[in-house]
Amino acid sequence: MSVPLPLIRAHLNLDDDRDPDLLSHYANVAALWVAAYTGQAFTADNALMVQAALLLVAHQYESREGVTFANPYQLPFGVHDLLSPLKERVTGHQTAPEAA
Repeated sequence: MSVPLPLIRAHLNLDDDRDPDLLSHYANVAALWVAAYTGQAFTADNALMVQAALLLVAHQYESREGVTFANPYQLPFGVHDLLSPLKERVTGHQTAPEAA
């Protein structure tokens, strides 16, 4: 389940019913991105995941081009900070076997 459309509209301060398909698409993309980044299934019950998804949806909705001059290759401020505690860490570290 993705982020509810009424919550997205409230976050974007949209008072009308424009772009429901586009907003739903952005919400699905954001949920998949959050899941891929954290290594966990997206859940609408997790406030950190939902807030990060809202930031991603807002960024995608307001900046519909692939690259902008103001912020060429970065995610919206706070997305990494919100999701960092949820991310599964992969370090490659392996403990040495104990000597017999």
